[in-house]
Amino acid sequence: MAEMLSRLKNRFVSPSGTLSALIDGSILSLAGEAEGDILLVPAEQILTLAVALPLPSHRKRFEALPFAIEDRIARATDSVHLALAADPTDGLYLASVVDPAVMAGWVGQATMAGLGEAAIMPDALALSLPAHGRWTVMRPQGTRILVRMADGRGFAVAEPNFLALWTAAGKPECDEVRQFPEHVPLAIDLRQGAFAVERASLAAPLRRLAKVAAVGLLAHGAIAAADIVVLQSIAAKRGLELQSRLSRAAPGIFVGANPAEAARIAADMLPAGSMSPPGTLVPMLATASRALSPLGNALSYRAISFSDKDGLRFDLDAADATTIERARRALAEAGLTARIDGTSILVGSSEPRV
Repeated sequence: MAEMLSRLKNRFVSPSGTLSALIDGSILSLAGEAEGDILLVPAEQILTLAVALPLPSHRKRFEALPFAIEDRIARATDSVHLALAADPTDGLYLASVVDPAVMAGWVGQATMAGLGEAAIMPDALALSLPAHGRWTVMRPQGTRILVRMADGRGFAVAEPNFLALWTAAGKPECDEVRQFPEHVPLAIDLRQGAFAVERASLAAPLRRLAKVAAVGLLAHGAIAAADIVVLQSIAAKRGLELQSRLSRAAPGIFVGANPAEAARIAADMLPAGSMSPPGTLVPMLATASRALSPLGNALSYRAISFSDKDGLRFDLDAADATTIERARRALAEAGLTARIDGTSILVGSSEPRV
């Protein structure tokens, strides 16, 4: 359970991947590692903005993005390809704008090079973030200059034009580097929307997970002689399964290590009418198991079940009224609704469903 609740740098530890770059029309491998496979493309062909989008989910932020930037770009938002970063930098989200035809060409080249599932990112965003008021600057090849700013934005410019841009920006102090960092995080993946990597839909894995969780709880109608340790093991296992499926099906959307947060995000991404257990079962079971843990061997379970109507149902074996009431109070103090039905306790979430 401790592992399930720990946060690792605000996200799961990302697997190491390869770093490649599109240089003069060819895809070349670069030294260093990346957060998954990343293909860097010329930032000259991409407009990167920092946008305030104070909305609760990535889906809602993405839906609002065209309205937030329509007065900052020269073309209609429905004629360009948009991408949005999953995480904010100082409260602002990176958004990239690129011509769809250019994007399609990059995707085709990546596929031909065996990088069909690689993220695509502007090369300027591979530079390290500088301190406030400073720029990170790099001359990768030829007369190009890459620039990264403290708000996360980046751009590329021909060297003869750099002085004018630098002066217009107030002549910020520059930290010049000769190469990209040893490990390049994914600042934004241009492969979104119509150009997203084809993966199995998110709804299907979550529905399968719901069935797995339900079968785990309802096998043969009950979990005979279950105890608190078994409850915690089930909650941890199901929570990790959900987190793993969510990170594979929608990389960059879930950025935490809390199963309840993962369940809420998954439920928000499911279409209307989807099964509810992914959004309620795992966090409810985890909370209930923690709440009942101090009671230890005082509780013995005859059966445990789950339904949309009743939530979690604990059928207790040989428990006296005082012990059952202690269990009900412990669940209530943990933020769950709990009522006694004979020798059973019915447990529901106190949070309204969305």
